[in-house]
Amino acid sequence: MQSSAFSHARLMRESTDRVERAARSDDAKEQVVAQRILASPGSWNAWELEHSGLMRQVADFVALRNQAVALRHAALRLIHGKALFEYLKKHNVRSNARAKILAHFHRTLLYEHAVVAEHTLYVRKACSYLCTSHLGSELVHDPAFLNPMQHYEVLFTEYFELYCSTLMPQKGEQSESNPALLPLLKHQLNQWRWVILNPKQSLPHLQRESELRRPFGDTQKMRLVKFPKPSGR
Repeated sequence: MQSSAFSHARLMRESTDRVERAARSDDAKEQVVAQRILASPGSWNAWELEHSGLMRQVADFVALRNQAVALRHAALRLIHGKALFEYLKKHNVRSNARAKILAHFHRTLLYEHAVVAEHTLYVRKACSYLCTSHLGSELVHDPAFLNPMQHYEVLFTEYFELYCSTLMPQKGEQSESNPALLPLLKHQLNQWRWVILNPKQSLPHLQRESELRRPFGDTQKMRLVKFPKPSGR
C-alpha cells in the first residue's frame, strides 16, 4: 500500500476507466451494469454525481489508511444497497410476491414507481460497487477487499434472502427457510464487518479460519468463528 492519499480526481478517473472496461468485459453481469450506466447521458450523469459524492467522502481523508477504511465502509453500504434487486432477479419474484416485498422496502411509492426506482438504484449501486472494489483491491491494495469482503457479501446475501422469505411464507409447501437463523446470521455479519474494518486486530482469527476452512474433497461451508468483541464501539 502506498503512503500518499489519492485525490478525488484520481479516484473518479480510476472509476470511470473501470466502467468503460466493464462495458467490454467478458463478465456478463458487470458488462450489463456498465452498459446501462453508459446507455444515456442522463443515466451516466446521475451515476457520476452520486459516485462523485461517495468518492469525495474518501478523498477528504488525508491519510491513505483512512481512505482505505472509508472505501471499506462505502463497499459495505453498496452491498446492502444492491441486495433487493439482486434477490428479486435471482429468485424471479413476480406478481403479488414482488409487490409485497417492494411495498415493504418502498413504503411511500406506488408499485410501478417502486419497480423503476429499485432497478435504477441497483444499477447505480452495482456500478459503484464495481468501482469501489477496484479502487480497494487494485489502487489502494487493501487486502480487506479480497476474501473478507467477498465472504461478507455472500453472507449478507444469505441473510437478506432469508429475511425476504419471512415476508411471504409459502402456505401448504415445505419451506427450507428457517427464520430462527436470522439472529445468528446477523451476528456473523457483525463479526465479519468488524473483521473488515479492523483488519490488523482480526488477522490471527482470519489465519485460524483459513486453516479451519482448508478443503478436504468438496468445498466446506464456513463455520462460525468467535471474535473478541470490539472495544469502544
